[in-house]
Order: sequence, then structure tokens, then C-alpha cells
Amino acid sequence: PGAREAVSLFRAEGRIWARFTQVAHRMLPPLGGASVVRESIRPRPDLDEASEQLVTACDLDGYSEIEFRRDAEGVPRLMEINPRLSASVEIAVRAGVDFPLLLYRWAAGEQLRASTGYRTGLRMRWLGGDVEWLRETLRGQGRPDIDPAAQAVARFVADTMRPMSYDYMALDDLRPALVASASWLRTARRSMLRRLRTGNLRRSRRR
Repeated sequence: PGAREAVSLFRAEGRIWARFTQVAHRMLPPLGGASVVRESIRPRPDLDEASEQLVTACDLDGYSEIEFRRDAEGVPRLMEINPRLSASVEIAVRAGVDFPLLLYRWAAGEQLRASTGYRTGLRMRWLGGDVEWLRETLRGQGRPDIDPAAQAVARFVADTMRPMSYDYMALDDLRPALVASASWLRTARRSMLRRLRTGNLRRSRRR
């Protein structure tokens, strides 16, 4: 029932070159899935130690993201290890840990430079996913890890008013945001048309 926290590591040449820790405030699906609102947090010693032991035991070089979920006593429980660049790597880059650049330099045989730290308290939001989170939350009242409807709406509205960074959104290149928005609108339109057709079919059958 505790927080879902993740540690991103870059390991090569027998050492750790960069570390980054984040917490997922909301996920899609709500019980556990892709993070739709996440925040950079201070390193957690228990997570760092466990993560480094895991990648060392696996002899896993390169980038990896190790995800944990804390239990009722606050003990971190391993959920999964992702040995690839994840979508949430953008928050690490914006906070000051450029994992893609490290990966490139390592692959190109260039000299690696250790990360010196990152900015904490940075929040990022996947808006399309957060809209879906709100919809799933309102439809799934009573299920595990589902906020009460009023609380869910309040959290969504509060984060809409709160300054934060958004996935795909960069003022010097708006094309990713436009493409993502168009894709989300097409998906939403298909879903709405499908529900309308299903509703019309059910009404015609009742007649």
C-alpha cells in the first residue's frame, strides 16, 4: 500500500556512474502501471543499496530502472528491473542526469563522466495519461488503490493549477507535444464512437 519509488542507475566498467530516484504519485492503471505524475526525490539509502546489489549480481551494464513498492511497514519490495530507457527518463534528464547521453558515450567508446547530483522536487506529468487515470478512477470506485471520486477530482484539478513540466512539452520544439496530443485525440474519438455504437446497438436490441 506504500509509495512506488524507482531508482535509475547507469553502470559500466564495474562502477555506478549516475543515480536518480523518483516517486510515482499517480499511475495508469491506478493499481500499478505507467507513472502519469512523478517527482524527483532525494536518494533513499535502502533503495540505492538494494538497486546496486541487484544490477551488480546481474552484471547488468548500461541504463536500468529498478522499481519498488513499499509495504505497510515501509519496507521496499522489488517490483521489476527495466534494462532499457523508459518513458520516465525525461524527468531525470530535466533534473540534471542525462542518461541518454551517458548511454551514447558508453556505446561510442567515449570517456564517461560521473553525475554530480540532480534537482529534487521536480514534478512531471503525462497529461493524456492523467486524464485516463481520472476516468479509470471515477469508473473503478471501491477497487484497491482507487481514490474516492471527490479526492481524485481535487488532486487532478490541483495539479492542473500547479506549475510543473509536461511530457513531450518543450518550448523549443513543440512537434512532439502536437503529435502526442493528436494521437490522444484520435484514440479518444475512436473510444467515444465505439461506446456510441455499442449504446445504439443495445437500445435497438431492447426494442
